[in-house]
Amino acid sequence: MKHSKYVKLGVLIVVSLTILIWGLSYLKGNDVFKRNDYYFVIYDRIDGLVESNKVIMNGYQVGQVYDIGFTPDNSGKLVVTLMMDATFKIPVNSVAQIISSDIMGTRSIKMIFSEEKMFYASGDTIPGAIESDLKEQVSMQVLPLKNKAEQLLNTIDSAIVTLTVILNEDARENLSESFANINRSIDNIEKTTSDLQQIVSSQKGNIQLTMENVKDITGTLSKNSKELDNTIKNLSKLSDTLAQLPVSPIVENISEASEQILQLLQKLNSSENTAGLLLNDDQLYHSITELSENLSFLIKDIQVNPKRYLEFSAIDFGKEYYINTSGDVSDKNVVFKVHLVSTENPVSFDSKYFEGLGEIEEYKANGAYSYLTGNTSIYDEIVKIQEQTKKKFPESTVVAFKNGKLIKLEKVLKSAR
Repeated sequence: MKHSKYVKLGVLIVVSLTILIWGLSYLKGNDVFKRNDYYFVIYDRIDGLVESNKVIMNGYQVGQVYDIGFTPDNSGKLVVTLMMDATFKIPVNSVAQIISSDIMGTRSIKMIFSEEKMFYASGDTIPGAIESDLKEQVSMQVLPLKNKAEQLLNTIDSAIVTLTVILNEDARENLSESFANINRSIDNIEKTTSDLQQIVSSQKGNIQLTMENVKDITGTLSKNSKELDNTIKNLSKLSDTLAQLPVSPIVENISEASEQILQLLQKLNSSENTAGLLLNDDQLYHSITELSENLSFLIKDIQVNPKRYLEFSAIDFGKEYYINTSGDVSDKNVVFKVHLVSTENPVSFDSKYFEGLGEIEEYKANGAYSYLTGNTSIYDEIVKIQEQTKKKFPESTVVAFKNGKLIKLEKVLKSAR
């Protein structure tokens, strides 16, 4: 029984020591249960880097400083051993740079990756670098200012000596007069700038518009430089040609032509000839206008009702519908609509293209979307609607529907009732 107690006590001591050693190692950042790789970096100096300092990449800790010692060649250089997570691979030619991780000067190592595709193996030596400390950075920034300050002091010293020599009584009087003149000049400049400021503020919009116009003109000239060169060349050739032409015959011809034009205008203004009556007779103008309107109506009537003017025979087994320009269709199931446009993709009824055209309908057939307006059985009304739609849709046409199905307009317009 006593032997059993000693065994238990020994086991307890061994377990406690194991946990203690593991805990101390873990607090130092060495996790014995985690697989790590070790790399070496050689530095001339480490500037306060100590063991357990972090190794970071993009602000994330990927390892720590495991050991620091001198190189065996007695050169004074230091070898830093890095313990890195085995899952973290370092590309060849990457640099381990010692940096300050906070304002208190705590050091850490920052990994700067290269773009190589190959990686270092555990036990390899990585190139090292040291970031300049705050003192060196301040010295580098202040040194140019120091040099300039010294040069400025030398210049001021020389200027003071020169002023001491030249500033006698006469020079002081001359300087006083000069300063007075300078003050008057400054006052005049201030008044002038004030006036200019008022003028510019009042004409700011016009100045801006002028600058935009000048910019547009210069842009146009730049774009059309070749055309301008050709125009100038053509004008040069034309001027050379005109210089070679005799002037007197041209002037005489122009004089004769102007007299003939004057006589022609006098005849046109009089009512003693046919041309004068054509220009001055209002009744003739109204008659011609009325004739053109009648001809337009006749052409439309021929297009709509060709059987009134042409006689022909043909076999047609379809049902005919008869209309007149002011009447109704014989079949009440037939209505007329105006076809506006057909597209491959649907168009919203609220589109600006359909503004002012009344109620819009959509008719889909053969994979295309057709858009219609108007709905009446009176052909004269649909023609008026078509005339209105031609302002936005010049290719609009009249179509016929029976019981909601598209039918041939020619059958409906075979002949008048």
